[in-house]
Amino acid sequence: MHEERIENGGVPARLYRPEGATGLLLLGHGGGYSKDGTRFVRLCRRYAEATGLAVACIDAIAHGERKAKDAVPGSLPRQWHSTNSPQMVRDWQTTAHALHEIGAPVAYVGFSMGALFGFPTVAAMPSIRAAVFVVSGYPDGGGIDDEPLNDLLTDSASHLQHASVLMLNTTNDHIFPVPGVHRLFHAIHAAGKQLTFWEGEHNDWSDEMITTSESFITNRAADAQP
Repeated sequence: MHEERIENGGVPARLYRPEGATGLLLLGHGGGYSKDGTRFVRLCRRYAEATGLAVACIDAIAHGERKAKDAVPGSLPRQWHSTNSPQMVRDWQTTAHALHEIGAPVAYVGFSMGALFGFPTVAAMPSIRAAVFVVSGYPDGGGIDDEPLNDLLTDSASHLQHASVLMLNTTNDHIFPVPGVHRLFHAIHAAGKQLTFWEGEHNDWSDEMITTSESFITNRAADAQP
């Protein structure tokens, strides 16, 4: 598998390209992480190997190479997610367009922050056939003070008819409590949707959870590839 750092339109990313890949999987990392974090490098490689898709992971705004040198660790401005969501969608579109010779984006996997940005991103990319949102929902904790975000998520969730959606959550998540997860799930209008919970905290993403997402992507995205 070929791995490289790429940059398009000022958006740094890592690309994992298995031999013969004919489609893209976009992977959104969690808050406080980056495209180069050990956990997400491992996940990118795993998804590329399991699905045969080329996996792209960009640094989110204010993360990784895009993080300001004077940034205060752990600080999250009010309405940060909803304010930056339109730019994150454009960043994903820019990256996917630059990789068009590989193929169209047919799958998206987002973890926590990557899932929050994933809803509007998938809504804006009709070629995506499989969307997996790991630990997501309407947030109620984790320092997130963003009233417009819920409306943004609700609107995006209503425009996912071109994709099948899998939400994977944990039962003791301090950021995405179970009731808010169910409410967002019910707001989704998609080709198909599933919701599964695993025992654990916010960052407890079990091997079984990831394997489930790999199978979901492989089965749904295969129909979209040439």
